[in-house]
Amino acid sequence: MRKSEPMRCKFYFDWTDKSSGFFYSIKEVILSKKTEYQQIDLVVLEEVGLALILDGKVQIAELDEFLYHEPLVHIPLITCGSPETVLILGGGDGCALREVLKYKSVKRCVLVDIDREVVEISKEYLNHINKGSFFDPRVEVFFEDGRKFIENSHEKFDVIIIDTVDPLEYGPSYLLFTKQFMSEVKNRLTERGVVAIQSNTIFPGGSKFLLAMYKTLEKVFPKVSFAWTYLKSFMLSWAFTFGCVSRKPEEVPNEEVEKVLSQIETCFLTPEVYRACISKPKFFVEDLKNFDQIITDEKPLFVY
Repeated sequence: MRKSEPMRCKFYFDWTDKSSGFFYSIKEVILSKKTEYQQIDLVVLEEVGLALILDGKVQIAELDEFLYHEPLVHIPLITCGSPETVLILGGGDGCALREVLKYKSVKRCVLVDIDREVVEISKEYLNHINKGSFFDPRVEVFFEDGRKFIENSHEKFDVIIIDTVDPLEYGPSYLLFTKQFMSEVKNRLTERGVVAIQSNTIFPGGSKFLLAMYKTLEKVFPKVSFAWTYLKSFMLSWAFTFGCVSRKPEEVPNEEVEKVLSQIETCFLTPEVYRACISKPKFFVEDLKNFDQIITDEKPLFVY
């Protein structure tokens, strides 16, 4: 007789587009609350472990968050070269912050998150994942809208990392991906500066936001690049775009990449993986040739 499956009555489901999605069974709900800005759920999911979910979207999962944060952080910091000042917009889970702080050259890292409760929850429940990054003396945390922070700031940063929730129509972040905002970001970068942006999915026929973000950056920055990786917790290949004032990731000499990665601890990136991550699939190159949509304040682009 076939062994019966255990009863599973609680599930997390996420739409990836208008016709498909994926689900995980929920082993435990640690907390669930609505803040001024978004819905926060901290749960333990089958196979991927402890997960922070904001407005129905997994932000990090214990199993593989490093697959997301290492390309997002290390590729722009290596490209910049010995960064001293870093700004993170979003990133309230503290994991991007954890990666930034691995660089001895970093003297100051500012994190700006609109939702104080995300940071407080991360300090209490995700401390073993983010390695207590919020308590490093080099860190300053501000609770305000990331766009307003940039527009009101006169400080320049070597690297700016946009690690916010996806541009959901009902969410707080969709104006952080527009041409107008990217122009403001460029003004806050040093002469060797790089902005890194989480840029949603990449797959044949399903890379509209990524393509639009890439084209938008081309209107603002002299050099643009991207990286990608696969995440089990998202069940998708995920992409990151980079707007570069001076050099782009492809232009960093191999020996420089090797030197930096030999001095910091990583679970994913090696010099070979660095190069693989920034390699453009043929379908993406062809899609770029035929795509011309720009993200603007007047015409923002939303995802599911």
